[in-house]
Amino acid sequence: MGILVNIHPSMGAPIVDALRALAPDVPVWANREEAPAAKVEAMLAWSLKPGVLAAYPQLKLLYAPSAGVDKLLAVPDLPAGLPVARTVDPQQHVEIAQYVVGTALRHTRELDLFARQQQAGDWLRRPVRASADCRVGILGLGEVGRFVAGAMQAVGYPVAGWSRSAKNIPGLSTHSGAQGLQQLLSDSDILVCALPLTPETRDLLNRRTLSLLPRGAYFINVGRGEQVVEDDLLALLDEGHLAGAALDVLREEPPLPGNKVWVHPKAFVTPHIAAQASADTVARQCLENLRRLRAGEPLLNLVDVARGY
Repeated sequence: MGILVNIHPSMGAPIVDALRALAPDVPVWANREEAPAAKVEAMLAWSLKPGVLAAYPQLKLLYAPSAGVDKLLAVPDLPAGLPVARTVDPQQHVEIAQYVVGTALRHTRELDLFARQQQAGDWLRRPVRASADCRVGILGLGEVGRFVAGAMQAVGYPVAGWSRSAKNIPGLSTHSGAQGLQQLLSDSDILVCALPLTPETRDLLNRRTLSLLPRGAYFINVGRGEQVVEDDLLALLDEGHLAGAALDVLREEPPLPGNKVWVHPKAFVTPHIAAQASADTVARQCLENLRRLRAGEPLLNLVDVARGY
């Protein structure tokens, strides 16, 4: 019995190598073609097509090599009771915070403007907005959201956060529920989305909610693309209600031909690179969960399938 890494080789090969190096006695298969279906006990995957899981009668663990599991939970034939676990890599929190801080400073310090001035040969000093005068609102106060909040505070931004249920986090002003969401949005000059994708957060950021932001606000998304109604975002960018957006995620990845967000002059789009769990971390946590599974012990980072995270 062993582990199937059902991930494209460009991303899966380092995980396969790490698993084999850490546990040479555990069979590890790099693709479905070489894996004997009756011997697959655990599967690593980001997403799955319908019908795939039915081919593995001994599958006892579905493991995501990332913090997000929305694509796995969206599989229509996900067996009831099949444990789904995710990777929690503290380094990812650091990397996402770096992305958010970097894009926020790029906006508030007007670095693109000064780059254009340099290209034009213009030496023109102008005042820039102080971070202390730019209120930041963070949607999602899980591990990532809390770390991002601390990083933004460290470079001088006043920060508040929102979560579905009430949370008491020392040093951070927090909001919850529908009324709390409205309050946070109306008080945010920079909005950061760090939410998991669930039925409740899908399309949460639309014309109605984004219009609650102050005129000239900036939007950063390190959550999921499906949380944003892209046509509404585009309209608010075109109308000038939003000054710009930094998006590490889109509804369709890679973007389809003609995707207007991808080419919009006010949108800074990156190909889902804000953070990636290391192959070593993925392998170690997967193997530890396999050990726990066989020993009948509680699994690490087990996903609540009903809640979606």
